[in-house]
Amino acid sequence: MITSTFNYYVSHIDDIDGWLDKTTAIISNALMQHQSAVGLSGPICEIGVHRGKYFIALACGLCPNEKAIAIDLFENRQKNIDHCGLGERGVFDRNVEHFLYPPSITVISANSTKLDVHDISRHGAIRFFSVDGGHTEATTASDLHLAEQSIATGGIVALDDILNQDGTGVISGYVRYRQEGGSLRAFALVPNKLLLTDEGSAASYKNFMRTKFACFAGRRDMEFIGDIVDLYVTLPSSNSGWLSWIKAKIHGKIRQSSYLDGAPGFRLT
Repeated sequence: MITSTFNYYVSHIDDIDGWLDKTTAIISNALMQHQSAVGLSGPICEIGVHRGKYFIALACGLCPNEKAIAIDLFENRQKNIDHCGLGERGVFDRNVEHFLYPPSITVISANSTKLDVHDISRHGAIRFFSVDGGHTEATTASDLHLAEQSIATGGIVALDDILNQDGTGVISGYVRYRQEGGSLRAFALVPNKLLLTDEGSAASYKNFMRTKFACFAGRRDMEFIGDIVDLYVTLPSSNSGWLSWIKAKIHGKIRQSSYLDGAPGFRLT
C-alpha cells in the first residue's frame, strides 16, 4: 500500500507540522511490525489527525491491502469544544498524497463522540488506534470506549497527551474511562503517549518492548492508575548524541552488574 518507506518518512517527519516525538514514531512502527509478524492484521485509525504527522507514521506500518482511517473535525472548529485542534483538510490531504497511497485512506469528517463502533468496524477490526481528539474528560473517556470497542484482540490504543499539564482533561478522562469499566490495560509510557491493549496481550507487548528497546528504556514496573507500566524516553536528536547516550546506558549496566557481582552472597553466572 505504501509508496514511501517508514525510514524515508522519519527522515522528513519535521516537514509536517504537529507534535510527535521521533522515538514514539519509531516504537509505534516497530510494534506494528511485531503485530504483522505474529499474524495480526487490520486497519489503523486515529481520532484527531491534525496535519497527519502520527497518522502517516502509523500508516507506513501497514501491509498491502490494509486501510488507514482518519477521524477529524478539520475546519469545522465550532464543534471543537476545547479548541485543541487546528486541522486543515487540504494540508492533511497533501501530506497523505506525498507519503502514502491515498486510495487506501478513509477520512471521516465528524465529531468522534457522535460516532459508534459500526462507523469504524465496517472497515475491519482496528489493530492500532490513536486517540488524540478533544482533550476534555468527557471526550477522552468517550474516545477510549470507542477505541476499545473497535480494536482487534491484541490491538493497541495510543492515548496522546496523557501527562501534558496543558491537557489535564486527558488523564481525568482516562481515570473516568477506567471507573466506567474500561477494560484496556496500560503497558508502556512512551514520549507523550500511553500505550494500552487488552489484558491478555499486555505482558507480550511489554516483553517485546523490553527486548527491542532495551537501550532506550527508562524505569520499569511503575504504578500507573491500577496498572504496571514501563517508561521509554526520548532519544537524543543527533547521531553522535544518540551513540553517546547508548554507550552511557551500556556502561551503566556494566557498572551495575559489577557492583552486584561483588555484593556478598551474589555472583553473576
